[in-house]
Amino acid sequence: MAIRIKAKTYGPFTTAIGPGKVINVDTAPKQNVAITSPSTEEAGTPVDFMISALGACLALSFHHAAQEMKIEVGTVSVEVSGKKAEDLPDRIGSYAATVSLDTMPDEAQCEELIKRAKARCTVSNSLNGPVEMTMAG
Repeated sequence: MAIRIKAKTYGPFTTAIGPGKVINVDTAPKQNVAITSPSTEEAGTPVDFMISALGACLALSFHHAAQEMKIEVGTVSVEVSGKKAEDLPDRIGSYAATVSLDTMPDEAQCEELIKRAKARCTVSNSLNGPVEMTMAG
């Protein structure tokens, strides 16, 4: 089965850091998220948000894969974690994701669901994508 890819642009998102090292991110119209480094009770770090975005994207991709396969799984919950690489450049070197479902399909269906979810997860497929940086002005 071929996956249809729709053209889509994301952003622009505005991110600003000021005194106190609080990072404010405008994520959507009238939505703002505060991020700090290191994390505080009020806000997580940029890495926390990246890893949680991976979990959200995997959950959504898994849900779509189940719909495509006409498998009723109920709620899809993904617990995801990252381990920092022990060499340079500074990065997360590996990720682990565990999927929980209300209704568990058989082993062959689980393998196919994982394969399809990984193939369509934009965040996981983008983690090594190039970043082009320019200066405004």
